[in-house]
Amino acid sequence: MKFNDLQKIWDSQNNKPMYVIREEVLHQKVLAKARKAGRTANTTEWILILTGLIAAGILVYFDFIKDEGNTFSFISVVLFSLITVYGLINRILRKNKTENFDRSVLGDLEHALSISEYQVSLSKGMLYGFWPAVFFISLLSLIMSDKPIWYSIIFGLLFIGVSFLSRWEHRCYVRRRNELATLKKKLTEEPI
Repeated sequence: MKFNDLQKIWDSQNNKPMYVIREEVLHQKVLAKARKAGRTANTTEWILILTGLIAAGILVYFDFIKDEGNTFSFISVVLFSLITVYGLINRILRKNKTENFDRSVLGDLEHALSISEYQVSLSKGMLYGFWPAVFFISLLSLIMSDKPIWYSIIFGLLFIGVSFLSRWEHRCYVRRRNELATLKKKLTEEPI
């Protein structure tokens, strides 16, 4: 081979991208991320619904059937019932929304991103709205029920532990959402 032939080959290779994305492999990875996000949202919703039902049932039984409850016990029952309804409604809306996405790499990525954003907003609502409200109302209910002070201390420590774990969980959801958003940005930006 002559130098000119080698130079022509070299120049033709320089115009090609250094790597090629295999669309099918990428699509499978996106689908796996969407399934993982869907399973996580599904599990979170069922935990939310069942926790609300069980907590409301326990409060009704112990505070109203066995004992005469106070105002804060009643508010707690209403709050747990509302969170159950909230979980059910959000689940139905999320399930109905899944049909609005294309069955392509980008459509499935947008679907995974949508579920991930839903999970982040649900987690944020629980972390900054629901848990503090439940804590204060339940603490006031404990104080009004003439229980020993160590009940309130144990409850406070339990709340601190739940808050710590909820913040950690929320950061995991945010990280997953950001990974999906970065992937979408890379796929939709124009090549140089």
